[in-house]
Amino acid sequence: MSYIKLKDRIESYQKSSQQYLLNKVPVVLTINGRSFSKLTSLINKPFSENFSDAMISTTLKLCSEVEGAFFGYQFNDEIVIISKNDQNIDTMPWYENNAQKICSAGCSIATNHFNNVSSSVLNLMQDATFVGEIFTVPNFTEVINTLIYKQQQNFYIAVQSACLYNLLKKYNKNTIMEMLAGLSLDEKIDILYHECGVDFDKYPITFRRGVGVYRSPKIIDGFVDNKWTINTDLPVFSKEPSFLNNLIKNL
Repeated sequence: MSYIKLKDRIESYQKSSQQYLLNKVPVVLTINGRSFSKLTSLINKPFSENFSDAMISTTLKLCSEVEGAFFGYQFNDEIVIISKNDQNIDTMPWYENNAQKICSAGCSIATNHFNNVSSSVLNLMQDATFVGEIFTVPNFTEVINTLIYKQQQNFYIAVQSACLYNLLKKYNKNTIMEMLAGLSLDEKIDILYHECGVDFDKYPITFRRGVGVYRSPKIIDGFVDNKWTINTDLPVFSKEPSFLNNLIKNL
């Protein structure tokens, strides 16, 4: 078989496996640490300021590199990047909306940056790697719903991990799982306080609510400076919907 025919044949297989995002809709890129429970087994739990700082820095890096990104949300070992593809008539979608390439680029950026900033401050078992998923939502209302869901997910993980790592000082893991089974989050927080004397509300807001990264226009010397802002004091999105509504309204 000739080179040209073989090339066309193999490329047809490649193209049939490619997935492309819809144009002109919000894009949600999620980047997660791979096997981070084992990787971070030597750092402070349930919250490490150095680990949090490295993840926030990685979120900022992704926001500055992902084409059309306008909001980043970070919690635990996950980063969520919200972007607009094909923003106007003069812009082209990042990687022509090829989902695999966008995911690959995002994971590569996160992996390289996180390892660079964490190498001197975190005692990790080995270099970190990140995996990703990508999907579109039909409108900005669903962007807000996505971020509300992610923050709620973060709160659940934070409560669960705080209970686990503090109760392990008194009980084995199986006993803890039985204690927590079927309980509401408020009930778990009560157990954390009464069994361990730990007030969940004393943990940093970044641990309980996550961190936001977004552009915040400022007037400097008469010019608009549209730099990225890191917000470590986020509200509860579901209780203060105006926060996200105002950000998205200005896009």
